[in-house]
Amino acid sequence: MGRMTRNTALNKFCEQYSAWTDTKKDKFARLCGKLLDDNFIYGQLSDDKDDYYTILGNRETIDAYFNLIDFELNHDDRNKIFFLKSSADRNRVRLKKMETVLLIVLRRFYYIKNKESIDSNTNISIAFDELVDSLNQSRIFKDKIVKTQLLESMKTLKRFKIINFDANNLEVNNVVEIFPTIVYVVQINDIELLNGKLKSYVGKGDLDDEIDED
Repeated sequence: MGRMTRNTALNKFCEQYSAWTDTKKDKFARLCGKLLDDNFIYGQLSDDKDDYYTILGNRETIDAYFNLIDFELNHDDRNKIFFLKSSADRNRVRLKKMETVLLIVLRRFYYIKNKESIDSNTNISIAFDELVDSLNQSRIFKDKIVKTQLLESMKTLKRFKIINFDANNLEVNNVVEIFPTIVYVVQINDIELLNGKLKSYVGKGDLDDEIDED
């Protein structure tokens, strides 16, 4: 969906919004707040399924609204994802070194395992231990990383709907699910470039240093 001028967006939004019931306006406000908080609406998640289809049915109005505040509403039809992108280069999230490195490692896993999968339109699962081993093998961090050091960073990525895992039952359910939303966060589609990006973080700040933006 192409970009509209603000005047076009305003006219389109007002025309459609004014015809809605109060109930529909309340739902619209909730959905816009959810998009701003979460960024991703992932229709393959049970908690997002209804919201995904509501946005799909009202996409023109919602797109016009976000156009007014310098956001683009993007849609990945194949993976059932709606997400926002700032058209004014604002509202970026500052990431710590661990979160940034973790994202690249997860994106590399997604690239490799997605190529091995018969159906590319699926979430990718890896063992938590495999993830920890990969981080340690990268030698980016001076000390050996253990699961407990990853938890807060993993919870952050889970909140943004990039991954899912059972934080309360790691020993039994030792699986991390990677969502296709990750391809919009780490926009590198080449394994050598991903490996090179990882190497660039060697010796670059401590675990909690903010070193990158996404």
